[in-house]
Amino acid sequence: MSSSPVLVLDIDGVVSLAQAGSAAPWYARLQADWGFDHEEMARDFFRRDFLEVLRGRLDLYVALHGWLETKGMADRLEEFIAYWFAKDAIIDREVLALADAWRHRTGGRCFTASNQEHHRIAYLRDQAGLGPHFDEIIYSAGLGVCKPDRVFFTNAQARMGVTAAQAILFVDDAAANVDGARACGWRAMLYRGPESLKRALDSWG
Repeated sequence: MSSSPVLVLDIDGVVSLAQAGSAAPWYARLQADWGFDHEEMARDFFRRDFLEVLRGRLDLYVALHGWLETKGMADRLEEFIAYWFAKDAIIDREVLALADAWRHRTGGRCFTASNQEHHRIAYLRDQAGLGPHFDEIIYSAGLGVCKPDRVFFTNAQARMGVTAAQAILFVDDAAANVDGARACGWRAMLYRGPESLKRALDSWG
């Protein structure tokens, strides 16, 4: 077990920039390209079966096949997932560079702690190139629970092998997740862009 400095980054909204509310969300052309919009998909998929996918209780391909079947598009399942994952992998290389520089300067370890499912994590790790920047990519489907549940943070800390919660600096763009981390004793900051991260890392570790 370790109490050396640990940096933990959220993915969507910190490392990846194509999430809902961003300047260029992954679904910007969803209606034009697929004939349905994001709000429809959010209402009927993301806020329903996808919640079980994020907890690792249901496979994305199974859940999404069922939803696409209602649209007459079940035969385009793999095509749609490839479209979604590619559009939803706009990586902020400045953030990764800041994390890499921090690791080099301090000898600390760097992880993610994100609400994600298995297939997209594999894509982000192996194809979008996140793997080399993190000691481990920790995510909800692997832990069986989502942020901001307290068990997410306690399980993640155990997985990281960290004894002292205050050794962790957690960076997330959602206030509820920051509050959840702080309730478990982690240091946590609300992300407000690369400059806010740079200022925090200059004095961390």
